[in-house]
This record gives sequence, structure tokens and C-alpha cells, in this order.
Amino acid sequence: MIRGIERLINIDSDVGAVTRICKEFNDRGHPVPAGTTSTHKLMCRVSNQTSGVWTGVQWEGGLKLDTAPYVLASTGADLEEGDILEWRGRKYKVGLVTRPEVEGLPVCTQAPLVEVDGEG
Repeated sequence: MIRGIERLINIDSDVGAVTRICKEFNDRGHPVPAGTTSTHKLMCRVSNQTSGVWTGVQWEGGLKLDTAPYVLASTGADLEEGDILEWRGRKYKVGLVTRPEVEGLPVCTQAPLVEVDGEG
């Protein structure tokens, strides 16, 4: 399954730039924005097909397809909710990051995306 999803990622993959707001811990031990950002590269695929590896949702009218953009990357991808992903000239804010499992092993990293203008 992992090899199959890696092939799916590679069909239309490209290197994206992930920008993350750095955090520090306040006096109560909670993470708060530190006022700086870090950037790293990520090999991934952004798609506007059905959102995620596990496609479609059943509802009373039949099969409902969600055509929102999403990112698909390898299992250990360094991606967090709230990151900004720049991929092929477009910027996206990363939603909830999930790592679906098959038989207890994660098979990929995926997250819904929302296109943003500027820094988001």
C-alpha cells in the first residue's frame, strides 16, 4: 500500500516550500508564536480531485465528491496544521494533517488545503 501511494504521489509531484511560524513556550508551558518563521522543502503532490486518499462520502443522494485541494506526501513528511505550502506558484494554508493507517502502519501524510493570497 505504501509503495502504491508513493507512486501516486510521484505521478504529479513537485518540490514545495513549507513555511511554519516558529513557537516558543510561555510561562505556563503553552506554545505561542515566537515572531519568526522557518522554511523547508517538501516533495508532495497537490490535487483537486476528491479530497484525500480515502475518496468520496456517502449521503442520501448518492456519492458526494469533495473537490477541495489537498496535499499528499510520504508518511514521514514534515507538515503541520497551519503551515503555508507554496507549490507551483500558489500558496495554500494547510488544514488538519492526517496519516491514514492500514493494519496499524501509516501509509501517507495528507491534509486539506485552502488557497491564500500573500502570506495567508
